[in-house]
Amino acid sequence: MLWRFSANNTHLYPGALLRRLDASGDAGFSAGDDLVVEFSDGMHVSGRLLEAESGSGAAVLLMPAYNTLRRTTVAERTWRIAPGSEPGLMRVEKRLR
Repeated sequence: MLWRFSANNTHLYPGALLRRLDASGDAGFSAGDDLVVEFSDGMHVSGRLLEAESGSGAAVLLMPAYNTLRRTTVAERTWRIAPGSEPGLMRVEKRLR
């Protein structure tokens, strides 16, 4: 499945928010799902979910290296993301790698 999110910044960090851009009903994350993030500078980056926890809704997200619009290089990172305070909102909990 492909998930589309917008981010509240040009990169991810603990506490960053991801807002789902499309309605997917009751579908949940699955390992191997693709996730496209539109960052605040307009850059789109495709990541992949490495793991998904069905009970908690949390997941492990691998984001490849990319450049921001201002050409700042952001290294490849793996993040734990979990549901935020409202439906369709995910919060980056911590960097795993």
